[in-house]
Amino acid sequence: MKKNNPEVDQYIAGFPPETQKLLKEMRKAIRDAAPDAEEKIGYGMPTLTLNGNLVHYAAYKNHIGFYPAPQGLEEFKEALSGFKGSKGGVQFPLDKPLPVDLIAKITKYRIEKNLEKPAVKPKKASTAKAIKLSDSEQVSEHIKKLDPELRNIVEAIRKIILSTDKKIAEQIKWNNPSFYYSGEMKPFDPKEYKRDIVVMNLHKGRIMLVFPSGAKVNDKEGFLEGDYKDGRRTVVFKDLEDVRAREKILQDVLRSWLALVEK
Repeated sequence: MKKNNPEVDQYIAGFPPETQKLLKEMRKAIRDAAPDAEEKIGYGMPTLTLNGNLVHYAAYKNHIGFYPAPQGLEEFKEALSGFKGSKGGVQFPLDKPLPVDLIAKITKYRIEKNLEKPAVKPKKASTAKAIKLSDSEQVSEHIKKLDPELRNIVEAIRKIILSTDKKIAEQIKWNNPSFYYSGEMKPFDPKEYKRDIVVMNLHKGRIMLVFPSGAKVNDKEGFLEGDYKDGRRTVVFKDLEDVRAREKILQDVLRSWLALVEK
């Protein structure tokens, strides 16, 4: 069997113990049925691929969603008739046992259908085996490519954010250094991006921080700028001196955001 994907481990760890238990059961049923499939995060949810996308699954407030493509649902519509669903997915309630045998059967059926398709062309092999960098290493590599003056400012902001709380983690997201809450949270739709605290916007050398949900922070200092309808707020730093002068205010805003996390 292929190794577990650490991004999926992180996804599962973000839910309460009861939901984690069901996610782990779902993961095991699928992976036992598809031992040769690759595991990844796709469309914001755990995904298995084998000659193309195989199945997806995700946790929500009241159910675990299972997405085996319309053909998988159609083939087993009678067995799934007791569950709510949509064209592409089915909902398994959190307060009932998962139908793991049925999940395995549907997964195996999807394998059969995927293998009937022409094989996906493999990527050209590189001369040296690629080394997968950790999230923090990817951020470091990204920063190294910046102009020296900008690099120093970005690195200073990075250290301020990460030193604010041990549960703030970093990654490259939206092609820029991004920071998110890594602790336990109540279940939520992954498309809501509730873990994302702040992302850097370094377009054309501008040093902007974007808080996707900054509107919910009680910002008494007027540190956060903008009045975007989607709840975004921004901060622009002029230089390193400006960063140092507003370091405490930045950390206060970050702590205010963390205090609002639904755990």
